[in-house]
Amino acid sequence: MTSTEQRLVAAAERLFAEQGVGAVSLRTVMQAAETNVAAIHYHFGSKEGLLDAVLRSRLDQVTGERNAALAELSGDEVTARELAVAFVRPVVTVLGSGGEHWIRLVGHLLATDENGLGVLSGSFLQRNARFVELLERKFPGVPRRTLDFRLTQAMHVTLNVLGDVERVRRLLGPDSTPRAWPLDDVVADLVEVVTSVLAGPSGERQ
Repeated sequence: MTSTEQRLVAAAERLFAEQGVGAVSLRTVMQAAETNVAAIHYHFGSKEGLLDAVLRSRLDQVTGERNAALAELSGDEVTARELAVAFVRPVVTVLGSGGEHWIRLVGHLLATDENGLGVLSGSFLQRNARFVELLERKFPGVPRRTLDFRLTQAMHVTLNVLGDVERVRRLLGPDSTPRAWPLDDVVADLVEVVTSVLAGPSGERQ
């Protein structure tokens, strides 16, 4: 990306996450990025093209890190918790690299069915093909549709928590301060929840 494209994507990522895609005009993005509307049309073609660029800006990072983590797992002996760690950790990495707005935006699109969902849903299972393959090996008697559903719900909870950790802390009351419940502990608890989602009813867990 050129420096102009990077500024536009960064500004749009933040504004879309804070206000919703529909509420943000191209002029607002232009002003935040200190460029002009013509630059948006030149580089991305339209608001939809800009949103597509925002979403794809970190999708490859998440997919690459997740596939690398899965490559280290031992096939049939993989546990549901190892799969959960491989699923959650790449999103934690995005959070650590300043991607909180991206995580929140993706979570918002999934929850509201706003424009941009097609970019995510169209490639989600394809990008996570290796993950689904390992789930099928781990739970051979579970229908593929059920495994796909569990994976999408794991994505929902992961994005919901990591997209706004402070909000999650507030929901749990005044005792859940960053000191009392640091990010590492939040992630550890999230991994346990995702493990349960992927494993399904206790009778299926191994």
